[in-house]
Amino acid sequence: MTQREYKHHPNFFLIGTVKGGTTSLHRYLDQHPEVYLSPIKEINYFSQADIHPEHFSRDYRHDIDIDIKGFLRSDMKEPIHIAHVTEEEDYYQLFRNADHAKAIGEMSLSYMLYPSAPQLIAKTYPRAKIMAMLRDPAERAFSQYVMNLRQGKTLEKDFIKEITSDDQKRPKGWGANHQYLSVGKYYEQLARYYAVFPKEQIKVFLFDDYKADADAVVQQMFEFLGVDANFKADTSERLNEGGVPKMEKLNYILHQWGIINKAKQLVPRKWRDPFKKLMFKPAADAPKMTAEERSFLVDYYREDILKLQQLLDRDLQNWLKV
Repeated sequence: MTQREYKHHPNFFLIGTVKGGTTSLHRYLDQHPEVYLSPIKEINYFSQADIHPEHFSRDYRHDIDIDIKGFLRSDMKEPIHIAHVTEEEDYYQLFRNADHAKAIGEMSLSYMLYPSAPQLIAKTYPRAKIMAMLRDPAERAFSQYVMNLRQGKTLEKDFIKEITSDDQKRPKGWGANHQYLSVGKYYEQLARYYAVFPKEQIKVFLFDDYKADADAVVQQMFEFLGVDANFKADTSERLNEGGVPKMEKLNYILHQWGIINKAKQLVPRKWRDPFKKLMFKPAADAPKMTAEERSFLVDYYREDILKLQQLLDRDLQNWLKV
């Protein structure tokens, strides 16, 4: 069966970035009656040429350990955060319920990182719209570090040691290491999309604008996608926010052995809050980046930020402040 014979096809892609508010954006966009998003939030279908499963870490294997065929046989109403969908038939089955939609899309953050994705997306869907939301790369890296503490992916208390040792890891790549530093080098990642898509098909948002007025950013996304921009999404819920674990070593063990991921598959989402309150400190108690740590990252990203300013024609000087 050729790609053209499937009933529904994506016409937009939300490509990034990690810890840039995309989980919340996914939820808000999905509320719109004219928008359909894949029920697997991250599919990684168009980037698979640059992803090497043989290098996946143990904890990442647990993250993606789902029965894709079984999920596709279901009503797909209970969303899944991440998977690696490699078969064409499976990919297009994810969009089978999009009868009502004018805008059909998916979000895979690996599409931002790897050169195979923009090339293949442009070849398959040259008229697709591309959206990205970028966060101050220093703040983004630290937020990812706090998330990894919360998700039992590291026990390292020294942030600089964590990110530099991760960058030196071999092999490295999607699912193999955390890529704290490389994820934030946005210029080259976006330049690859501008090289294969017309400028008017790409819309880049800034996390600072979203944080200041989420409703305005979501409305701009609706306008860009060509759906009713008067629809008001409920943006009161901010997802993926949380503190670090109260029992760090126990949390680490539960995640490394896949126990938490198995529990998530068995326990409905609405029943998870009491468990979170038991296991985690409030978000306000999470570690904060020091001035020295920020200075290290600003120096690392300075050249990339300056080039990104020119590419986007946006003032990003706040990202250079220490």
